[in-house]
Amino acid sequence: MITLGIIGIVAAMTLPSVIVNYQKKQTSAQLKKAYSTFAQALLKSQYDNEQSSNWVTTTVSSSYEDNLKYFQTYWQPYLKVIKVCKTMQECGYDSNTKGYKMIAHDNDANNHYGQYSNVPGFIYGDGTYAYIRPYNAAPDAESLNLKLQLLSIDVNGPKNPNTIGKDVFQFEIDITRGVIKGFGSPKYCTKDVIKNDTENARSCGGKVMADGWEFLDDYPW
Repeated sequence: MITLGIIGIVAAMTLPSVIVNYQKKQTSAQLKKAYSTFAQALLKSQYDNEQSSNWVTTTVSSSYEDNLKYFQTYWQPYLKVIKVCKTMQECGYDSNTKGYKMIAHDNDANNHYGQYSNVPGFIYGDGTYAYIRPYNAAPDAESLNLKLQLLSIDVNGPKNPNTIGKDVFQFEIDITRGVIKGFGSPKYCTKDVIKNDTENARSCGGKVMADGWEFLDDYPW
């Protein structure tokens, strides 16, 4: 009985760590696959539609119809899209969901950086949910005449935890240069920095990418 008790205690202590490590491995594989899917779609679309710098893009103020047309022209033919959604709820999210929680903020509400009302979201492949929207947040975007877009990927779709930095990751599509890179700087993806400003959780996709698609020990999981 004593031996069984010791085994039980050891199992209780180690099981959470085993589960977290499994979640990290699974998520890193899903994220790497998702990034590769969009990177390949960008290349294929440029083969058919000329260099992306020549694409007819939309702006932050464009209508849903214009953003949908852009998506249908340059992205949808190169992704195995299952469903296009006008709202997150149409893609299976809870009716109260307005967006996502942020990693390192356990009590954060689900209202950060969800699908905007003027851009389509979509389910593709094995159930991944994503949306692409134009944005002009980069400080040098206007001066360099950059066409930038935000790519948001939820690797397990509407399933929990729906948290940026855990199953939701964001990237920047530089249409002018034809590349997809991490959003912001990987150095901001730390627990302390995110605690001070939840916005920095959006840089965690770039950190995973910079770390070879692994969740290293310094990742604020």
